[in-house]
Amino acid sequence: METLGDRFWQIIDATVGPDMDAQLQKLGDTLVTLTREELLAFDADFWRASLAAYRWDLWGAAYVINGGCSDDGFIDFRSWLIAQGKAVYDAALAEPESLAGHIVEDFAAFEEFAYVVIDVFEAKFDEDWPNHGQGFPPEPEGTRWEEDALDDLFPKITAKVAELEDM
Repeated sequence: METLGDRFWQIIDATVGPDMDAQLQKLGDTLVTLTREELLAFDADFWRASLAAYRWDLWGAAYVINGGCSDDGFIDFRSWLIAQGKAVYDAALAEPESLAGHIVEDFAAFEEFAYVVIDVFEAKFDEDWPNHGQGFPPEPEGTRWEEDALDDLFPKITAKVAELEDM
């Protein structure tokens, strides 16, 4: 499957902002200008980015931020992470604690972000989304954590979440 490469992140970065609804609108407005092949490539890049973030350390960070995190919740967290743009995404992959500087509420999930490309594709081409059978390995990469160790593993994120809860 072809990719958009740097253009994928340029599209994402152009939509980043504090308002999720506005971000969805901007992304949709951009994606509607793409060809069928480009939409499929955008989705392939999205799933590659999500797969690269399918790691225990990021799941632990998501767990702390969200006060728990199921399998589905971790998918939605990775959509949120991608929606933050390339710089935040890359920093989080290098060091999950970097997310402490980017969370603005004690919940980080953006399920709808993953579906914009599908909605645009189906509306633009009046056909069902061609399922590519994306999936994830049975286990995330890295070392599995114990829930009671998460505050020690992610002290900056834990402190930021506590600060947000006190507001």
